[in-house]
Amino acid sequence: MSAADPTSSARYALTRELAETCLARARTPLPAEVGEIARHTLLDWLGTTISGWADPAVAMLEATIREDAASPQATLLGSGFRTSARDAALVNGMASHVLDFDDVHLRSRVHPSVPLWPAILAICERDGLSGARALSAFAAGVEMQSRIALVMGEEHYQRGWHNTATFGTFGATLASCYLLDLTVEQTQHAIGICATQAAGLRAAFGTMCKPLHAGHAASAGVLAASLAKRGFTSQTNMLECDAGFIELYASARSDEAIAAALKDAPDFQARTIVFKYNASCYGTQAPIEACKLLRQPLGDRLDEIERIDIGVEPQYLSVCCIAEPATGLEAKFSIAQMAALTLAGWSTVDPESYSAAALNDPQILALRRRIVITPNPQQPRASTDVALTLKDGTRFEQHVDTSQPETDLARQAAQLGTKAASLLGERLHVEQVGPIVETVLRFDDVTNVREFISTFARALRAQQ
Repeated sequence: MSAADPTSSARYALTRELAETCLARARTPLPAEVGEIARHTLLDWLGTTISGWADPAVAMLEATIREDAASPQATLLGSGFRTSARDAALVNGMASHVLDFDDVHLRSRVHPSVPLWPAILAICERDGLSGARALSAFAAGVEMQSRIALVMGEEHYQRGWHNTATFGTFGATLASCYLLDLTVEQTQHAIGICATQAAGLRAAFGTMCKPLHAGHAASAGVLAASLAKRGFTSQTNMLECDAGFIELYASARSDEAIAAALKDAPDFQARTIVFKYNASCYGTQAPIEACKLLRQPLGDRLDEIERIDIGVEPQYLSVCCIAEPATGLEAKFSIAQMAALTLAGWSTVDPESYSAAALNDPQILALRRRIVITPNPQQPRASTDVALTLKDGTRFEQHVDTSQPETDLARQAAQLGTKAASLLGERLHVEQVGPIVETVLRFDDVTNVREFISTFARALRAQQ
């Protein structure tokens, strides 16, 4: 029996353990490299959010939120409009995931920043909290969603759930509980409130609903913590109880299985976050990078390609293997389209590459139809083997693994600074971008997040 509910057949008090562990993690000073990685994620999130604001799906959601005219507590970053913290988290969350250009935690299959930073910044702006507090909330949120993923295993994703939507809601809830100074017991109630809201289907990949998942997760996390702070109750063992989250969203886990899953959990799982440099599903990243490398030996013999073989982890065939993408969103979930686009020399970042022109380009279409994607059970996640066979029998091969986090954090900061500057530069003058990047990379020195966001919003308004 669990400590929280003596009527439950489950004995492992997982909900309480995660509340205790993750809140304690937030209240402990971050190791220097974890704080640096957290700042990197914020910089990357900010750039992808602002760039994503131009997407029609974001405009539709913002228009809907504006109609309700909620209390002005937090800012919609791309427009400066102020609304409730929950609605700001919703819209900012969707905008940050709409390009599919955001970071990834591969072991949990979660895009960690898109449910976390929108919730964290909304509360920090509303309540005038510090940048250091925000960074601690982020690290704790990553810990929460990653530990639940360890317990749930691959079965959850295989059933068709979108982990960013489901586990991300728990991360946003835990981060919000920390920022709102909830007790362990209140946090257990918040986790229960969260569990009954967590949802999101992989069947929505390639549509406007996928980025909406991220926004909903952020907003639901703020709501769950806010309700729990007011005394709203739920089951305090909602993860492990009979017919609870684990059993319904995967299958029942024994006490021994739960303990084993958490026993060797890595310390500070934010350390294993990886970043994207191509604006598409992470399952397409390794094939893209392999095709970039193959362009050099291939030279000007593009028209001589007879066949393109791409080996990937089998599950990617149900994630990002749309054979005939008809929209830009579908293209981001098509290994064949992204590989053909890359071989043909198109940018994987420019919005034009996801336009009708790219989708109907004769050269890209011809290349795409020569691609054979083969599932390989031995292929590690986020890696690939690509082979180009020419009509004369010449063969070029390339293996790429994009699963490993960068170990040189200074190099990562430089790469992400360049990426963020390019994305922010779509809306800001170059002289405005530099100070913003510098401030984010020193975010633990920000004494009041509200002032940072106000300054950022003013800079955007000046360019409108």
